[in-house]
Amino acid sequence: MTDRAEVEREFRHYYRTGPVLEDWVGWANLFTDDAPYFDHFYGTFIGPNEIAPYLEGTMGASPMVYTVLKWYVIDGDRVVYECLNRADNPEPGAPPIDFPSYQVVDYAGAGKWSREEDIWIMGEMKDFAHRYSEAERAFPQTLEDKLSRADWGPWVDWARPQPGHRARPSWYDKPGFTPFRSIRDIDFGIRSH
Repeated sequence: MTDRAEVEREFRHYYRTGPVLEDWVGWANLFTDDAPYFDHFYGTFIGPNEIAPYLEGTMGASPMVYTVLKWYVIDGDRVVYECLNRADNPEPGAPPIDFPSYQVVDYAGAGKWSREEDIWIMGEMKDFAHRYSEAERAFPQTLEDKLSRADWGPWVDWARPQPGHRARPSWYDKPGFTPFRSIRDIDFGIRSH
């Protein structure tokens, strides 16, 4: 079993690289070559070469979504955490729109992760999408508006960008990038259903 301080340090690096700085390619490269990344809806993606395009394609399809860490626990080489998949409300002054998800990640050592499992409820995600769509209909958003990332919550101080940070996800301005619009657009990995 790995020293807890190492798991803590590497989890902070892992979380800042992906959910905070949105470097999805850099984040994918923190997984071992045989790491399964399992999402209950989208399926399983093995290793960085599948994880990176999966993350960029899905996150690029929802540019308004950022990931706020609420809590995490470390047990041996495993980290379990809850986050909010959050969007700043298009209506000025209105609270953010979000839905929770839970993740389980296993540390493999040497700065690499051997597994991730994402758990979220489809009904909550659909409600989130509906509420955001209704608000955006009333208050149209540009891409820059959608990348605002204004409310990282009061929970975990280290799991937020530095003041003045401008979100530039790894898919932003990527030549030839096309986000996924449907699960049918994903022609790699293993579908869950």
